[in-house]
Amino acid sequence: MPTLAYRNPEDGKILDLSIDREGLAHSVHGELACIDCHRRSYRRYPHPDRPAPGDLDCIGCHEDDDRNLSRGWVDIDAEFKRSVHAVSDAPEAAGFSCHSCHDPHRFRPAEVGEPIVQIVRNHNGVCLSCHEELAAPFSTSHDWLPHRDAHWASVRCVDCHTPVADFANHEVLPAEQSEKNCVSCHSANPQLLARLYHFQSEEDIARSGLLAKAVFNEAYVVGMSKSPTLDRLSLIIMGLTVLLLAAHGVGRYLASRANRRA
Repeated sequence: MPTLAYRNPEDGKILDLSIDREGLAHSVHGELACIDCHRRSYRRYPHPDRPAPGDLDCIGCHEDDDRNLSRGWVDIDAEFKRSVHAVSDAPEAAGFSCHSCHDPHRFRPAEVGEPIVQIVRNHNGVCLSCHEELAAPFSTSHDWLPHRDAHWASVRCVDCHTPVADFANHEVLPAEQSEKNCVSCHSANPQLLARLYHFQSEEDIARSGLLAKAVFNEAYVVGMSKSPTLDRLSLIIMGLTVLLLAAHGVGRYLASRANRRA
C-alpha cells in the first residue's frame, strides 16, 4: 500500500511504512515471506516500539549461509563491531546496524557483469545518503584528493575507508586512518582497487575473453598516461606488422619453390 503510514505521537510527523513492491521483488530477500523476518515482536497489535532481541537479526539468519562468501557472516559481524559506525560516541551513530546501510527490502549485492560505474554509484550512494554534506560543491573534506568528483565516480568509498583486503570489508575506519597513498591505487598491482578490479576482470573475461583482461585492463600506473584509443591503434599496427611479416614469409617460400621447379 503506497499510502501506508502513521503519525508519530511524539512529534506529529507522518512516517511512511510502505514498501516498494518492485524493489522488494528484485532484492535478495524477494522470495521471503514477511513473517520470515518479522516474527515474535509483530504477532500482536499494536506493535512494540522496538523489536525483541533476535528479530531482524541478519547474523541469526545468515550465520550458516556462507556458500557464496569468501568468509563467514560471523567474520562480517566482527568487522562491523570494529567499525567507526559501531564504536563511535557520536549521536548520529546511535543504533547503527546492518539495516542502516543495507535496506533489507531493496538490498541486492553487486553481480559479475554489472557495469563498474553502476556498482560504484550504488555503493557510494549508500554512504552519501548519510554523509550528504561531503558531496556539497564547497566541501573541503577531500581537498587532498585530486579531481575529487572523478575519483568518486570511479572508486567506492569503502575502497579507501576500509583496511586492505581481497573482499569488501565492513570495518569502516575513521577519516584520519583512511588511505591517502596514491600508489595504493595507481600501480600495476593496486592493493586498494583489487576488490573493484575483481568485478572489472570478471566482466572483461565474460564479455571478451582472457585477451581483454591481459590487454585492455584499467590499471593506471603513476607517471604514465593511458589512452584506450592509442592502445587499440597500437594493437592494430602490431597486427598489421605480423600479417606483413607472414605475407613476406609466404611470398619468399612460394618464390623459392618456383625457382626450384624452374
